[in-house]
Amino acid sequence: MANAHLHLPHVHVWYPHVGMPDDQLHREETRPSRLGGIVLGIAVVVALLAWATALIALISLGPARAGAVSDARALWTAVAIASAISLFLLGVWKVSRA
Repeated sequence: MANAHLHLPHVHVWYPHVGMPDDQLHREETRPSRLGGIVLGIAVVVALLAWATALIALISLGPARAGAVSDARALWTAVAIASAISLFLLGVWKVSRA
């Protein structure tokens, strides 16, 4: 099956981006380091375990009551948020390594 498409005239603006032949990694013919991949994998596992542990702890504490928040609930909420942000940043690092 043939796919037809319409090619509209547009301006081609050159800008360097990952994957271009002019990219430094391509010019030097290097790849991301193996040690960096190992560190990335370990960090993802640790952040995922911290996030899962915090969620389990928050569920086991039960529903929150109106008023003041207990120290334990605040601590586990902070761990869950920090580990979720860490997982996001590690994902960005993984994409930039590809």
